[in-house]
Amino acid sequence: MEAPDWLVPLHAQLQERRDPWMLLEGQAMIEAALAGWWEVPGVIQAEDHPWEIPLWSGLEVQRLPQAELAALGNPERHGGVIALAKQPQETAEVGAYVKKVLAADALLVVCPRATDAAGAGELVRLAAGAGAAAVLFGVEGASPFEPDAVAASAGDVFKLPVKVADAGLILRSLMAGKVHLVGLGGSDAAPIKAPEGRRAVVVPGQEGLDAFWKRVCDQLTSASLAVALEALVVKEDK
Repeated sequence: MEAPDWLVPLHAQLQERRDPWMLLEGQAMIEAALAGWWEVPGVIQAEDHPWEIPLWSGLEVQRLPQAELAALGNPERHGGVIALAKQPQETAEVGAYVKKVLAADALLVVCPRATDAAGAGELVRLAAGAGAAAVLFGVEGASPFEPDAVAASAGDVFKLPVKVADAGLILRSLMAGKVHLVGLGGSDAAPIKAPEGRRAVVVPGQEGLDAFWKRVCDQLTSASLAVALEALVVKEDK
C-alpha cells in the first residue's frame, strides 16, 4: 500500500517546523485542532493507543508499533499519537483584518517579538482567557505554532485568531485602524486608561519593549499582561 502524501510534510516537521504545516503531539492537541476547524489530513497512532478517532473527522490513520512512535517527536507529550495540521488559510492581510474584520471595540494583543515558544503559547492562553479578539505576533520572534507554544497555549491557539506578520506591517495596520496602544514593561504604575471608541491593543515585551515600540504606545505601564487585559475588559464591560 502506497504511503499517503501527508506523511512527507509530517516527517519534515519533526526535523524543523515550517509554515503552513504544524506538528500536533497528543490526543488533546489533535482534538483541539479538529474543534477549531483546522485542516488535519492524517494521524500516526500507536497500535495499542486507546483513542477511537471519530469517523466524522475524516482522518487517515497510520498505525505503528509503540516502540517506533517513541522515536518520533516528544514521546512524553504525544503519548503514542501524532498528527499533521495546516494553519487556516489567511482570508485577508493583517491590515485588512485590523481595519475591516475586527469590531470597533475589539481587544487585541500584539507581541512584536516573542523570545521563546512556551512564552508565546502562554501569551495566547492569557489573551484567550481575557476575551481578546486576536493575537498578532511579529515574524522575527518565536513562532506561536511551535509544539512548545501550542502545548503552553492549552489548545487556545486553535480557538483564537493567531496571526504572524512583519512587525512593521502590524504597527502600520494598527495605526491606520485608530487603536489605543498600551505598552507593558514601563515604570508607570498608574491605572490603565481604556480607550473611548477605539480598539485597545496590549503590547507585551517578553524582555521589555524596544525604544521604537515604546515611542508609539499611547500609554506605558508596569502592569503584567493579565492585569492589563483585565483592566481593559472590565472597563469595556461597564
